[in-house]
Amino acid sequence: MPRADVDLSYAIGLPPAEAIKYFEQKGFAIGFRWQDVWAEAHAKAFTVAGVTKLDILTDIRNGLTDALRNGGTLADFQKQLQPMLETRGWWGRGRVVDQATGEVAGKRLNSRRLETIFRQNMQSAYMAGRYQEQLAGADLRPYWEYVAVMDSRTRPAHRTLHGRVFRFDDPFWRTFYPPNGWRCRCRVRTRSQRDIDRLDLPVSSSEGRLETIDQPVGRDGETRPAVAFRGSDGKRFTTDAGFGYNPGRAAYQPELDRYPADVARQYVRGTLTGPEFARSYRMLESQVAERVASGQTLAQMRDGLVVGQRWPVAVLSDEYRQLLRAETQTVWLSDDTLVKQAVSREGQDIGLDDYWRVQDVIERAQLIVRQGELNLVFIRRAGRIYHAVVKATASGRALFLTSFRESNAKAATQAMRRGEVIRNEWGE
Repeated sequence: MPRADVDLSYAIGLPPAEAIKYFEQKGFAIGFRWQDVWAEAHAKAFTVAGVTKLDILTDIRNGLTDALRNGGTLADFQKQLQPMLETRGWWGRGRVVDQATGEVAGKRLNSRRLETIFRQNMQSAYMAGRYQEQLAGADLRPYWEYVAVMDSRTRPAHRTLHGRVFRFDDPFWRTFYPPNGWRCRCRVRTRSQRDIDRLDLPVSSSEGRLETIDQPVGRDGETRPAVAFRGSDGKRFTTDAGFGYNPGRAAYQPELDRYPADVARQYVRGTLTGPEFARSYRMLESQVAERVASGQTLAQMRDGLVVGQRWPVAVLSDEYRQLLRAETQTVWLSDDTLVKQAVSREGQDIGLDDYWRVQDVIERAQLIVRQGELNLVFIRRAGRIYHAVVKATASGRALFLTSFRESNAKAATQAMRRGEVIRNEWGE
């Protein structure tokens, strides 16, 4: 059992399998400010504020992965990275400026920032691993107790949660499973029914006690929506800005409509460039190929392969959402669509590495056509011609990508003839 203060060197020295799994499944996201990649986006994407070069991000993540696997220390992490950062001009203070263009490429890194990166990523990965382990044992120990380190360094807000017990499936844990702030040392202890009875521990419920607030996230008055918990004593607890999510719920898809579009898009990009989506995609592609070879029909394949899995692939602007009369901004890709595209010829020209382009095709489409009230067709020429179809459900409560394929000029002309042209910058 880890010590109460969650000693980081102890935690990463174990090499916990679930922590490594959590960390390695992340894709990448780019943000100049720490606010640019928000809350749940961190569960799917690795980012360092101000680092806008993918190769630098990759080197930093590789250093963290080595530390997780081998029980490395902060000193090991810095020793590995500092020479590389110095060579590439990313070590020190101030901004990195592209000498050829004069553009600001990012913010340099120093010992203090590396320590923050190391401790926060290790702590989040470790606690994500703990969450998965505790979730697996929830049938025997379904009550979870919030434990703060009750010493002089413990923040008052974290003290208010110390000793509170909630069921493992209480919505409280979606937001407040530690870490809940920078250098947070809180943890979660699991309890059995026997523990509850023997120690006479009161079990709390978050029903009616969770509320959405506007939380300040900077010095310029900027705010973001956040969840607060109000205890029976009237005291309200909120996490540090940007920490209001549970890193261990890696399979959980957050309510992306609660977040500004730019933040939600970072989460989507992290999902589609991460290995979790890649594994699901390749597995489905392989299974479809095997069943095609065995002579199965599409209906037979769908019956065996479609289980309702889905991934976010884009976030619509208010303009397009209103055209579709949709209540949501998030566009989903279903396993049903992936199966159909893998079977049909139209899916053969689009591969795993193309799906992150859906957002770009929608945002920068040169031709947009509405077909009926529920479909929008987006066509963009970007070296290749991409054709994306977004469909709203009849209720308007969900949006799905129903087709994404490589197209041609003839198909664009046909699309214009078949529907109402909303935008035409095609030039033909």
